Amino acid sequence: MITTEQIAHFNTFGFIVLRQLFSKEEMVAFTKEFDDVLANARDNKPFDGKKRQSVQPFVENRELLTQMVEDDRIFITLEQLLGPGFLWMGSDGNLYVGDTQWHADRLQGDGDHLPWDLDSIKVCLYFDPVDSNTGCLRVIPGTHRREFGERLEPIWRNGLEPDDKRYGVPSEKLPCASLESRPGDVVFFSQGMCHSSFGGGNGRRMLAMSVLEKPTKNEHINFVKRVYARTNFTFRPAESWVNRNSPRIHGMVRPLLDMGFDISSPTYPTRK
Repeated sequence: MITTEQIAHFNTFGFIVLRQLFSKEEMVAFTKEFDDVLANARDNKPFDGKKRQSVQPFVENRELLTQMVEDDRIFITLEQLLGPGFLWMGSDGNLYVGDTQWHADRLQGDGDHLPWDLDSIKVCLYFDPVDSNTGCLRVIPGTHRREFGERLEPIWRNGLEPDDKRYGVPSEKLPCASLESRPGDVVFFSQGMCHSSFGGGNGRRMLAMSVLEKPTKNEHINFVKRVYARTNFTFRPAESWVNRNSPRIHGMVRPLLDMGFDISSPTYPTRK
């Protein structure tokens, strides 16, 4: 599904953007499901825009969105980037409010962080056009690799506040790549990479799905178990997925059950 050059781009810089991967008709259907799940979580009340709304799990709640995960355009791309046997971490649907400061998803609490030789990918779909001035994803290419990533440890370890000028400029002026997107585009990026978003309005719609490269070392497996123990939804497959007749879904969730992990709740929790 993707070329050798695109794989090299991801391995080197930590991201790829696949333009118009989904058709206009598909995005209309996805958007309806996305909006409906979030509205249900608000008891169908209007979104007030005062704080971010985030629902986990997300795609697992709807058949059409689950089919999107199984689709060659998503699944085979992930397999090409991570290799076979990757694990499902979880999904979330979001209505963003304001800026998201520089950070990385490498840190997993209590000083624990994603091993440098183990990658995880977040797949993002935006349901509204976003550019560098309206809240698109910004990334610092190459920070998913140890050689560069360790030099920016203050960012992924503690985050970077707006007025922090330790690198000589305000945080929103840091050198970066702005991954502009319109509905139908899909962003794949390493979660260990430093990323942010600036200038967006309230209610920016984004769907995210996360997977982890197959853990092959004891160090990797122990990391997975620690993340599971300290979170409420990560590495907890939905009951609907456990019972689904799908080799691709089972391949992502069966190893989690084999490790004794729980099945996630079918409710619509909202993370503050």
